[in-house]
Amino acid sequence: MNISNMCGAIEHWLGFQDKIGRSFMINEDTLKYPLADYLVNDGNIDVKNIKLEYAHPNFSSRNVDLAIINNINHQINNIFELKLAKLATRTQTEKQRIFNDLMRLYLAKKVTTDKCYFIIVGKTANFQRDFYKFETNGDIFYKKWFVFGKEGSITFDVATETHLDYQTIYQEFINEYSDNTPTTIPLQLPNQITTTCEFITAYDERLIPYMAGIWSVS
Repeated sequence: MNISNMCGAIEHWLGFQDKIGRSFMINEDTLKYPLADYLVNDGNIDVKNIKLEYAHPNFSSRNVDLAIINNINHQINNIFELKLAKLATRTQTEKQRIFNDLMRLYLAKKVTTDKCYFIIVGKTANFQRDFYKFETNGDIFYKKWFVFGKEGSITFDVATETHLDYQTIYQEFINEYSDNTPTTIPLQLPNQITTTCEFITAYDERLIPYMAGIWSVS
């Protein structure tokens, strides 16, 4: 897979939908289709190995957006979670959903043979205003979890976090997901999670109508 081409394909697909008057149809669920299309064509992955809404390996009744499966030994190679940058990305609900994705990818990485990816795409204005530069209480909120430069990594504390804004989100994940574990072992927060920026669109307000970022999670 070429990560740059992958994100470019999703960006161009969003632009195409916008140009032909289908922007009203764009939502988080639709992002799986240009990603799958890229993986089959430029990524040379057999369509039979690409699974949409695939069962998460750690949780019952929970699905991941897209998984690449080895159909010979049934191992999971990669998992992808996708988000759309929009005004709602500023809300507590979306902050929680983004962290939930990071936790789900962190846990899935323990059983996959390759990387687990978080992808967020959207109009440049939304990506910049509502995600990349979104401030709360004077701090850039999402910089806690993401580096906005290619090949940059950040490791953040989870179990020992003391900042109330983040601590509340982390504990809510436990509250929400504890009943979905298939074992009797209590669900616990990890000490740390690391995200690595695999690609981010170069910002140019005049020339780049859509932006994308992809981070691997471990």
